[in-house]
Amino acid sequence: MGQGDTRTSPGAAVMSVTISLDDFYSLQFEPLCLRGRAPNTKRLYNTTLRNFRKFLGRGPLLADLDNATVSRFLSWFRTYDGGRSAFTANKERSNLLAIWRFACREGLVSKWPNVAPDAEPELLPQAWLEDEIKALFAACEREPGSICGVPAGLWWRALLLVIWDSGERVGAVAALRWPHVSLSTGWLTVPYDLRKGKRADKLYRLAPDTIDALRSIRIPKEPRVFPWPYSSNYLWTKFDLLLQRAGLPHDARSKFHRIRRSVASYFEAAGGDATNLLGHSDRKVTRKHYLDRRIVQDKQASDVLFRP
Repeated sequence: MGQGDTRTSPGAAVMSVTISLDDFYSLQFEPLCLRGRAPNTKRLYNTTLRNFRKFLGRGPLLADLDNATVSRFLSWFRTYDGGRSAFTANKERSNLLAIWRFACREGLVSKWPNVAPDAEPELLPQAWLEDEIKALFAACEREPGSICGVPAGLWWRALLLVIWDSGERVGAVAALRWPHVSLSTGWLTVPYDLRKGKRADKLYRLAPDTIDALRSIRIPKEPRVFPWPYSSNYLWTKFDLLLQRAGLPHDARSKFHRIRRSVASYFEAAGGDATNLLGHSDRKVTRKHYLDRRIVQDKQASDVLFRP
């Protein structure tokens, strides 16, 4: 019985009615399909199952993996708790369908999924422009307090300079340890296990002012480059406050990743290959999600047409 075959095996139907989806996920799907994946990936799957449970009002079963039920769940999810975007709903769909397809391959569910994704708007990538980047770094200098004994302004400036020189994600940069940085040569190695996908190390040359900033925050006997005594969520909260003090947007699209898009856009505009810098395997991903057209400018009609 192949994918797309809608015949129902009596044995599979009986099993799917009695098997808990949570148990199937924790005992089979996660250890077999998510082995070696990042903890955040597993957290997102568990969040999907928790949302599915809220929708049903009970613990979900494998039998709940049918087209009508999952479609109703996604419609409910779009309006639940103030509303969710098509992007977020499609992530929930992707997670549920991955578990569902695995259950089909294992012979526990016979009907394969046929649930269409929500149409996603094609949003233009937004980077920070030069004046905005400078305003952000100026706000770092005014940041009050300290972090693990280091003046907070120096800590934030060093963190953002490393992101600016590398285009790395904040999670990877925040997890760096001093053996990853050579203050004498200026080279930074971000090991594969700190990076998204966990497939390859990346090497970056840091600018002299970034090296000076790192020297200014080094704490004797502290193994972490950027020690953070609070939760990871609080890092985002503090960055949000930093953006507000800089007079910059602080919506969902204007967080740390906007710096990454800025690096990619200015690097590309200067003649570099942003796809290689960011470690993307597909040029389309870079262009669609990272390159701000105000910085990496395509030729416009107004540039070449005669004025009527």
